[in-house]
Amino acid sequence: MKLTLVIIILMVGWSAGSISAQIKRADSISIEQAIGLALKNQPVILQAEYGMAASGAQIDVTRSSRYPDVSFGGEYVRIGPVPQFNLPGEGPLDLAPYNNYDLHLGLRQTLYDFGKTNAAVRVAETSHQIAADNIDLIKFNLAYQTIGVFNNILILHQRVAVLDEQLQTLDRHLEMSVKKIKAGTATDFDTLTIQVRIAVVRSDRIDALHALEIQEIVFRQLTGLPSDLPINLRGAFASGIVNLNPDSLISAAAKQRPELILAHDAETNAEAQSQLVTRDNKPLLALNVATGFKNGYEPNLSTLRGNYAAGLELKIPLFNGYKTKHRETQADANRNSARAHTTDLERQILSEVRQAMAGANSNLEKIASTETQVRQAEEAVSMARVRYSAGVITNLDLLDAETALSQTKLIRLRAFYDYTISLNALDRATGRRVW
Repeated sequence: MKLTLVIIILMVGWSAGSISAQIKRADSISIEQAIGLALKNQPVILQAEYGMAASGAQIDVTRSSRYPDVSFGGEYVRIGPVPQFNLPGEGPLDLAPYNNYDLHLGLRQTLYDFGKTNAAVRVAETSHQIAADNIDLIKFNLAYQTIGVFNNILILHQRVAVLDEQLQTLDRHLEMSVKKIKAGTATDFDTLTIQVRIAVVRSDRIDALHALEIQEIVFRQLTGLPSDLPINLRGAFASGIVNLNPDSLISAAAKQRPELILAHDAETNAEAQSQLVTRDNKPLLALNVATGFKNGYEPNLSTLRGNYAAGLELKIPLFNGYKTKHRETQADANRNSARAHTTDLERQILSEVRQAMAGANSNLEKIASTETQVRQAEEAVSMARVRYSAGVITNLDLLDAETALSQTKLIRLRAFYDYTISLNALDRATGRRVW
């Protein structure tokens, strides 16, 4: 078991190192690579694997009750005075030696325990299954947490890019306004207005960069990447239409969600615990055998002689203070609690699937709406530039149209981001494995 754990640690370290080296060479990270790093570099997974190894060892511990218990014992006792018997004309006769030695080999084998050992093994096996499925749940949560942070970094990078584009536009208009002031065709009001807008956009950019920094810190914590490695992500938001079938999605969630699998494991374990408790007051039949050497036998009390003892042991519990009855009540309550938890979880998962579907459909409609808004904003900018060249509108009017276009593009980008997030939420709600 120790060798297995050492191998696990070495494999985790080697895999993480090789992936990190690959990331440095490629200088970009895809979402698949990010998930792989998170699943290989997280100590919580290694901790859970140790727990599973311990539960596996517990199965072997429980099964050991089926094997004989063999022990070797030795004892030395000096007594005094020794019992004596006086024979007329012979004097005192010792009935026991002063120095008593006893060396023996003992064996105890359970012959029949009315299924108590089998029930205990079943409890250990179900606990081991819980530990194994718990690893899957940890990986599941880590994978989707990584996806969420990955997409957050993508949207923040693109938000910063849009804000930079707005700043470039504002700087260009500020330069134009300054020239017009020098030419006497504009007032300081235009310049002050543009400067105020620049300050607002710069403030938004600072906030976006701060949020990006926070997300990158979380990303490094999840993936185990060093702080000196620049994070350059490679990916895009979902844009295609996904066919959503409610019945198939709900059916998939019932089969795949790791929380639900763990809930069923808990029910099985509670049932096994109940079966074990019902065998508390069952009889026990065992074989006891011992053989060895000891002194104290006539006619030479000091000589060690071989001896043996064999017998059957029958233990029938009669009364244990109602402990078994109370433990059965406790086991029934735990079993009913596990069933109620499963039912509640099934309802929650059903609700999550339906909410995710509703969110995906809503965001898909939002994408269609923003596409129309972007086209209209582009037409408005085109018209504004023509009118500005003709002197019909002011510099600020053109700036308003260009700013509206930038904002509309950002809204469209946010719509694609929201659609991607809703699809990820749907995948998570249905228990889809993404690794």
